[in-house]
Amino acid sequence: MMGRRQLFDSDEVLLTMMQLFRRQGFHATSLRDLEAATGLHPGSLHRSFGNKEEIFRSALDAYIERVVRRRVAEHLERVDDPLAGVRSYFTSTFETGLDPDPGCLVTNSAVESYALDELTIRGVRQGLEEIERGFAGAVVRARAAGQVPAGRPADLLGLRLLVDYQGVLVLVRSGAEPSRLRQVTDDIVTSLREAPG
Repeated sequence: MMGRRQLFDSDEVLLTMMQLFRRQGFHATSLRDLEAATGLHPGSLHRSFGNKEEIFRSALDAYIERVVRRRVAEHLERVDDPLAGVRSYFTSTFETGLDPDPGCLVTNSAVESYALDELTIRGVRQGLEEIERGFAGAVVRARAAGQVPAGRPADLLGLRLLVDYQGVLVLVRSGAEPSRLRQVTDDIVTSLREAPG
């Protein structure tokens, strides 16, 4: 006997769930919300994606693959000017034209990690580590280009940039003025150029 044929696009449904979690977070998103957003009946949702935690992990994995890795490649790896890439990585978060911006799913999830199981928290850490490695790689290239002085290890500067970036994302989510965020971004990039030995 053949199983029932799937009548929906899994990638499209996953994208919908990813955006819902991005706007509302894990804790505030119910299975009914997921059903309403995707148009799937509870049985179809459960058969295809599992329980709420499994759905969230799939959405988070998709976000890391489709958003985090793409942004790291676009701004931090495939640019001729590494520090300009760092700057654009920051500014692209508050110059999106979205009103209000839903923020970063990885950051939003880290903030509410108290509601997540250990397996899901590992996924959040993976997303943060991908960004940190991207920043550290940009520092290495910037140093090779003479933009950043020798001294502090690139991985330490990568971690510091991750911390700065997470702070900017929280401010974006809270509705901070883009002009102020541009100022602080410029200051962050300037501090890299002046990083002491």
